Amino acid sequence: MLLLFSLALFINAENVSAASTTTVDANSIIKSSDTVKNYVETKKAVPSTVTVGSKTVTKEQYLYLLASTTTNLNKNSKTSVTVKTVAKAPNPNGNLKTGTLTKSEYVTLAGKITTFINTNGRLPNFMSTSKGNMRTENLIYTYSKIVAFYKTNNRLPNFVSVTPWTKSEGTSSSTSTANPATSGTSFTIPQIVTAAKNYRNYVDSNYKTPSTVTVNNVKVNTPQFLQLLSYAIVQLKTGSKASITLKTVTGSPNPTETVKAGTLQMAEYVKLAQSAISIIDSAGRAPNFADSTLGKLRYETLTYNFAKVIQFYGTNGRLPNTLDVVPYSSLNSAVTGSVQAIIDQIGRDEAKYGTIQGNKYSYLDVFLAEGKGNCWGSALYLYWRLSASGIQARIMGYIGGIANNSFKHAWTQVLINGVWTNWNYAKYSSKHCGDVGGGTRVVLVDQYEGKGLSTSALTNKLIEEYYEVL
Repeated sequence: MLLLFSLALFINAENVSAASTTTVDANSIIKSSDTVKNYVETKKAVPSTVTVGSKTVTKEQYLYLLASTTTNLNKNSKTSVTVKTVAKAPNPNGNLKTGTLTKSEYVTLAGKITTFINTNGRLPNFMSTSKGNMRTENLIYTYSKIVAFYKTNNRLPNFVSVTPWTKSEGTSSSTSTANPATSGTSFTIPQIVTAAKNYRNYVDSNYKTPSTVTVNNVKVNTPQFLQLLSYAIVQLKTGSKASITLKTVTGSPNPTETVKAGTLQMAEYVKLAQSAISIIDSAGRAPNFADSTLGKLRYETLTYNFAKVIQFYGTNGRLPNTLDVVPYSSLNSAVTGSVQAIIDQIGRDEAKYGTIQGNKYSYLDVFLAEGKGNCWGSALYLYWRLSASGIQARIMGYIGGIANNSFKHAWTQVLINGVWTNWNYAKYSSKHCGDVGGGTRVVLVDQYEGKGLSTSALTNKLIEEYYEVL
């Protein structure tokens, strides 16, 4: 989820007045889209102003520029766009569901946005889509993604992913009002999924564990949240989606941790959840630790990693087969290190797979089953593992293959500190390789297009995108 507030994105530039008839060129709009997209993903907010070329426009004006540019690019036109006077939406609202919009739909929607603005002089409160009503902040973010994709690939995407844009159900630092927790209150699985997403967003942004987490507008302490997550995992493993009753749970008196970064199978992390439930039910407190094959996990570690499991369930409709675990006891100073630990573990795991050529070995299912594959299989494996761990990744390739078209190639990039970075195959002694030069580099599967797809669907997506750009 994205937090619903606006911050200013300031760069020294000329302000565009309300009565301006200034135009901005398409290339400046295209260039700015990446900045806005990255800003939203980093700051979890839409900037109140955006610099386009030498002009500074409001976010309302910027949506008009994005929508107009999308319409023009679909017609292979890079016509300049007039900066119009655009007022705020008086009552923005939405009920969007996670999903994707086809190119046909988002292009049609762009035309409706510009028509509404031209007619009413303001942003719409929402726009109707096949996934529900999309509020204005989400429109800005979605169209910045679309135009940013064009910037990288010199074409519009075949579809764009969309997710709800809501106020944070957040944490103790949230300014929203929440009711105090009462033992006996029940929460549904979807409510716990939403809270898990917001909990992870808070931890990953603030480098610390919150003292409270808000679940369906009820504030619970972190040990209670661990109780809800643990029960949810055990229930979902049995196929039950029943509501979960909140218990009175206090913190652990002597938290201990020896866990090392690594991967747990589903059977083991479900057993950990059962172990946590046993302590909570019998002692009314969070466990000091839970034993695993990777070492002892303190309750904060359990909470964070169980939140990952539930977040995965919310996206994919099933529990993950594996869970990449990292130590959490030093979170206040080591979230970045924890993410690196996950990356390193995935790198070591990928290096165990052999290399072999042939179309058969381009498929992720075959790569996993036979323990070997070509560059496509490797790229798909890394993308699949990184995405499942909440780390943004994408698959790159060349137009026309490498150099003299002797063979085609794909590799993985990961987003590190806001910069797309080639996967360091050599660091982990991988038998596969990354960007070896030659050909025009293109994004084949971005961080949104393949998220949540099955292994076979992800492979088909890569093949579809590859041959589309040849």
